[in-house]
Amino acid sequence: MQICKIGQKQLREALELVWEVFEKYEVPEYEEMGVQTFRHFIDYGNMVEKVNQGEMMFWGCYLNNYLVGVIAIRTGQHISLLFVREQFHRLGIAKKLVKVAVDYYRQQDLNIRAVTVNSSPYAVEVYKKMGFVPLGPEKKENGIRFTSMRLEF
Repeated sequence: MQICKIGQKQLREALELVWEVFEKYEVPEYEEMGVQTFRHFIDYGNMVEKVNQGEMMFWGCYLNNYLVGVIAIRTGQHISLLFVREQFHRLGIAKKLVKVAVDYYRQQDLNIRAVTVNSSPYAVEVYKKMGFVPLGPEKKENGIRFTSMRLEF
């Protein structure tokens, strides 16, 4: 297993993985507005701009050169995307992706003491197992259902 930063060349493949997993686990729970909001958010052109401006950074987990998981962190403290292909769930890949991304940002800014995420309904328990704590009840904005969570370290 290898985890490395994802550049512009690998970004399209990473976003395809994100959509594949979202479609499987989240679309059945979302209204159409939420699906469209998410689809727009992960649009390649939108993400390339965020990556080029340094607003978002991606890492991928590869097994034998096959992308199995992706994380994107916005401005060092907020997980914007964390997706692992279905057949690779429960192998610790999400936890390793979080660790690599958080460690990278902590090396850049030692004052970072926590990371946040707006978890989808499906992933709340996954985040809890990694030590994240809900900050309140589930919310819905622009059709997107989420629970704000925080991991302190």
